[in-house]
Amino acid sequence: MKKISFWLLNYKVIIAIILIIPNMFQSQTKKEIYDKYLKNGAYKYSYFHTKYQQYLDSALVQLPNDAYLWQQKAMPLFKSKKYELGMKYLDNAVKNDNEYDSMLSYRAFIKCIFQKDYSGAIKDLDILIKKYPKGIIMDHSYVFYKALSQIQLNQYQEAEDNLKISTNLFIQNGIESHFLELFYLGITFYERENYTEAIKYFDESLKQNPKFSDCQYYKALSLYYLKKKPEALEVIKKAQENFLNGDTITEDNRFYEDYPYQIKKWMLENWVDLLAGK
Repeated sequence: MKKISFWLLNYKVIIAIILIIPNMFQSQTKKEIYDKYLKNGAYKYSYFHTKYQQYLDSALVQLPNDAYLWQQKAMPLFKSKKYELGMKYLDNAVKNDNEYDSMLSYRAFIKCIFQKDYSGAIKDLDILIKKYPKGIIMDHSYVFYKALSQIQLNQYQEAEDNLKISTNLFIQNGIESHFLELFYLGITFYERENYTEAIKYFDESLKQNPKFSDCQYYKALSLYYLKKKPEALEVIKKAQENFLNGDTITEDNRFYEDYPYQIKKWMLENWVDLLAGK
């Protein structure tokens, strides 16, 4: 009986060792793999270089369930406008996400700004907002990106409601509304032809960012539709000057993708000519 108990005890110890040791090595191996294939591999090349993807592929052979590696493989593809391919890899990142849903958060952002899959973005964002009502990705709240997606689906009332929630999320912490939130609030009224209310929010946005040319552009158009042509011409000229000086939407990813309602040089030129009577 003692002999049987001894072997049972040792059997349990052996099983415990079998379960624990791989995890110990996995932790060490992960750092080694990151160093070998990322720090000393992929990160020595441009995101867009073939070698970058090759190093990620090698790392994923070793760590096929690593969400961060899948995200790093997907990210350059979105910046190259290869959305379908990038999403294939990003879905794998979400599948292996951490407890804080950081990859789901990133996917919601990508769907909204890069892929323009607004319904898909809202679906992801609804999951995130339920779990993290004040959650943030890329400097803005989840609620903000939901509102932005709703604007792009012509759901202006819903977008207005969510932008008002977003602008008040962090007031208790002494953080004021972002000028981009106020700008898009103005857009929700502009699109519903409530130009007076639109100008109110455009002005609030411009108080924070006085040279924000995109905001000035839509303010000028609102003035024009209110039959205030001289004021509209004055504002559109300021918008053109500021735009040429680079004062536009300041988001980092604007270099890869246009944000909703981001203006172009030709748009300004056309309206300056029209308002000046040329």
